[in-house]
Amino acid sequence: MIANLQEYFRTEIGIFLDAVNYKRIEESNTDNNQQIAILCQDNVNASLSDEGVRILITRSVTFDPENIFTMSVSFGADLRFNDRKSEHDWKNINLAEEFMENGDFVTSQLISRISLIIGEITSSFGQQPLILPAVLAKKNMPDKG
Repeated sequence: MIANLQEYFRTEIGIFLDAVNYKRIEESNTDNNQQIAILCQDNVNASLSDEGVRILITRSVTFDPENIFTMSVSFGADLRFNDRKSEHDWKNINLAEEFMENGDFVTSQLISRISLIIGEITSSFGQQPLILPAVLAKKNMPDKG
């Protein structure tokens, strides 16, 4: 893992909205007393180019059982390497995992925007907005004890 990941990129970051998908579910197959779980999944993709890295974060929100709505929001960022690029063999690094662990300098900006969009969209149907944490959902690490 590269602890100082930010030091290999220029300070300017090109952030963009990639996709928003929202589908309201009209008919519910649940009764009024049934519990519903909200499922939130984050996906990080990173692709390497000669000039830098493009990172894309997608947050998907669904319910179990399927109810109310399904949605996903994706934001991306283009990062350009600085003159320290040659210090690592970037082709042999799992960039998605690297950014999940050490990329807070960019992932926090993307996931904050995603959380904002989800809150805005879910408030549009007259209910309280769904405010999700503006942090990446990390994989559960196995217990080493």
